[in-house]
Amino acid sequence: MLDTGQLPLSGDPLLWFRKGLLLAATKEYEQAVVSYDCVLKVRPDCFEVWYERGLALENLGAYHEAIASYDRALQLRPPKEVACEVWQNRGDAQQYGLGEYANAIASYDKALHLNSEHYQAWQNRGNALLYGLSHYEAAIASYDKAVHLKPDYYLAWRNRGNALVELARYNEAIASYDRALEIEPTDQAASYGRSCAVERSGLAYKQPTTNPVWYGRGYSELNPLEEAALEANETAVFTHYPAPSPAQQQPVFVLEDEQGTREIALEKSSYSIGRDPKSDICLHSQFVSRHHATLLKVLQDDGTYMYQLVDGVLGGKRSTNGLLVNGRKQRVWDLAHDDVVVFGPQVRAIYLASSPSALDADLY
Repeated sequence: MLDTGQLPLSGDPLLWFRKGLLLAATKEYEQAVVSYDCVLKVRPDCFEVWYERGLALENLGAYHEAIASYDRALQLRPPKEVACEVWQNRGDAQQYGLGEYANAIASYDKALHLNSEHYQAWQNRGNALLYGLSHYEAAIASYDKAVHLKPDYYLAWRNRGNALVELARYNEAIASYDRALEIEPTDQAASYGRSCAVERSGLAYKQPTTNPVWYGRGYSELNPLEEAALEANETAVFTHYPAPSPAQQQPVFVLEDEQGTREIALEKSSYSIGRDPKSDICLHSQFVSRHHATLLKVLQDDGTYMYQLVDGVLGGKRSTNGLLVNGRKQRVWDLAHDDVVVFGPQVRAIYLASSPSALDADLY
């Protein structure tokens, strides 16, 4: 909730607003919006309510409505410090919700015009430049602002490392990841990025300053994950599915990312996979590439078909972090039942050669 001094509400509107805040705190966002709407019927001039309503809508994934609500808050001319927060959240909805990176940067710039020391706005501005527009130098400049204002901001150090990797400045990237891990030793994404930077540098393995948990020693074709680490980190989240029946059914991807777990039935001849919202299979994570992989339907001699997974874009750029299939880095892989694919930290999928719904329930 915004700390705006004294809230200009009383009576029933104040009760409805407090109820909305409680509902939002327990992640009951739909009901929170209903409560906020009850307030706004009586007091449409209350920018605090429009702002909180926007936050609830953003959490529901209703990004266009959230932005409209933020705009109503801004039209009411809130104090400078409040307007800064509204612009910051407006940018987040545009970037992480709609993939409108240039518009998001414009919103972050509005926030930074009001408060040039808003380190989160600098960090998120850097993310839009890096992951959305591939403007790596500009992204690093934004991250530098963030860590100057907040030296222990491990997210900015980690993302700064990701930008440096894109520029092939691997030693600087490793140092940035090390700083992130010094601050937050359990940051799996930083440890994962560090192992990729070490591998790409072509240098001998360099001991990190901390004890990272993601992939232990790093990985390469010559240094695969230990089976124990694979079992603990990559397969435990999935239910074990039985082998497909002889009559091949529709295959599926069981995908896990920041939005939870979902099943994707596979039937098309090809799928683009990545962070780009326009991807056929959109991965909800800033730690995967915009165009991370391609899935191809391949006909076999016996008339059946299989799916082949290719790193990056066909004939084009490979993904930043690559693909792990069953614990080994792969460029191209013919998928088989129960194969586990890791796209990045906390983003993984299991391939099922037939749909779980076509299998007997007693086999689960």
